[in-house]
Amino acid sequence: MAAEIKLGGRAAVEAAAASLVQLRDDRIDPTRVGEPRRLVVITATGFAYERPDGVAVVPITALGP
Repeated sequence: MAAEIKLGGRAAVEAAAASLVQLRDDRIDPTRVGEPRRLVVITATGFAYERPDGVAVVPITALGP
């Protein structure tokens, strides 16, 4: 799993998602370490959803009890 935490709004989520996709596509060698099982942007508020590019956007409140 690869994750980024963003406290800003939509622009910050977009930037984080683009960064995670670039990390997966350009920096990780899947023949050596495998593909990340999930790319996740953790936000301060909002609701959880999966973007068309496969990046999950999840509020931090969904991760705790």
